Amino acid sequence: MPTTSNGNVLLYYDVAGQGEPVLWLQGTGADHSAWTVQTIHFSRHFRCILPDNRDTGQSGRSPHPYDLRTLAEDALCVLNAAGERDAHVVGLSMGAGIAQELALLAPERVRSLALLSGFAQADARMRAATSLWPELYERLGRVMFHRHMEPWLFSPSFFEHPSNLRPLRRYVEQARHPQDAHAFARQVEASNTHDTRGRLHEIRARTLVVHGDQDLLVPPAHGRQLAEGIPAARFELRPGIAHSVNLEGQRPFNKLLEGFFSQSAAQGRPYSA
Repeated sequence: MPTTSNGNVLLYYDVAGQGEPVLWLQGTGADHSAWTVQTIHFSRHFRCILPDNRDTGQSGRSPHPYDLRTLAEDALCVLNAAGERDAHVVGLSMGAGIAQELALLAPERVRSLALLSGFAQADARMRAATSLWPELYERLGRVMFHRHMEPWLFSPSFFEHPSNLRPLRRYVEQARHPQDAHAFARQVEASNTHDTRGRLHEIRARTLVVHGDQDLLVPPAHGRQLAEGIPAARFELRPGIAHSVNLEGQRPFNKLLEGFFSQSAAQGRPYSA
């Protein structure tokens, strides 16, 4: 796997496929392998660039706290190292916050923007829930913490089929590069201090906002706020889907995203860079 760095933090990333580049940004606690379903599908026609955010996977652990702009700068370093002038950018949850910051930091590097289960700012209820996560992570251990998180991430119908949960639990249990509690706490803090509410109107990229109507962790009102604040945004509410919009209803989701990439390429940028 190739590497680059931002200052004194080593950044790992993977590359799969050929074609138009797509930069995939994951959420809190997840490394690039959490995009495996999308990587298998999209690498047939796109060049997928998949970083491990600092403090996850094989990337270095941060020596100090940081914000999502720092993670956007990391993503830009990865894009440079991968030799791409620009890319479609996809972000999930915290990754959607990183994607917003990247579109604000370097608009000329973003061909299109897909914000999945995203938010402009964590509201008081979200912060009340997530502020307890680092302590729970440390006390329960990584595996049991993720079991505790499942109802926040998936819809009731998802739980009706145990076969849906088995590969996810196996993925957590067999993680090759597990995240330590301190690294997890830094990511939670970075996510909880994210705030782009007053800057959304500055995002130039053509944007797709995707949200599940069953999302308990980041309620759909946050997705609507993003779509209403970004001038060239389209909002897609996914019925019967919770926070993990990329894993529930995978085929329709992949088709939606692939169509958005194609449309964005055909129409070009809505604003000059």
